[in-house]
Amino acid sequence: MTQHQADGIVLEGVRNFRDIGGLPTTDGRRIRPGRYFRSGHLAKPTAADRAIIAGLGIRLVVDLRSAADIDMDGADVLPAGARWLNLSMSDPARHGTFWSDMRSADLDVLRERLGDGRAEQSIAADYRDQVVSRVDKHAELLRALLAADGLPVVVHCSAGKDRAGIAAALVQRIVGVSAADVVANYLISNDPANRYELNSDKLAMRPGLLELFRPFLEVREEYLRGALEVMDTHWGSFDAYLERGLGLDADRLARLRAALLD
Repeated sequence: MTQHQADGIVLEGVRNFRDIGGLPTTDGRRIRPGRYFRSGHLAKPTAADRAIIAGLGIRLVVDLRSAADIDMDGADVLPAGARWLNLSMSDPARHGTFWSDMRSADLDVLRERLGDGRAEQSIAADYRDQVVSRVDKHAELLRALLAADGLPVVVHCSAGKDRAGIAAALVQRIVGVSAADVVANYLISNDPANRYELNSDKLAMRPGLLELFRPFLEVREEYLRGALEVMDTHWGSFDAYLERGLGLDADRLARLRAALLD
């Protein structure tokens, strides 16, 4: 079984599990370790995984998957005493006919749909859209982190790279991590231990299909940079996004920073 390792945490059945703790802020502080974890779904942890996760004291699991994702991956196996919160975000690998098309559609049709940069353009557009179309969900995530049982938290999607990556980037920026460090942390999802692996139940790989699908297996700097740009421009400024988009007033902002920073 493949092992997934980051930040000293080695899991077998949970992809891309890692702590965002330790990241520096522009005012000289650091995100406190052991407060905010991001990962792929928690549907198939091994017994050893469950013991490791239990030792982290997780009080909240925020699942960013859709109902279709949960049907496909399975429901989360929650740590004892943890609360589960489902905040469905849009997936760059959209469901509906997406997976059935990948399994069965004519390769020429798929090349027309995904080739010549069209897959990358679709993913980048989804990242940008998600900042605006799911602003209510991101606002609810921040409110959940401020609740009495909001930390330590695991925030996850299916693979732990796109939807979880946007959410982690937002939290990192809110507490003062530089954009460069936010992007660098996001790109860790491409490391071999974290990288998305195709599941045979999702996609029966055919010759010529891997290259078309590769943009969905990776994270790329331009994807997240687009989302960060929307955070800075759609509401007029990042501060306006926090206040008008996310409802994060000065008091809540101070409380969130106090909860997450050393």
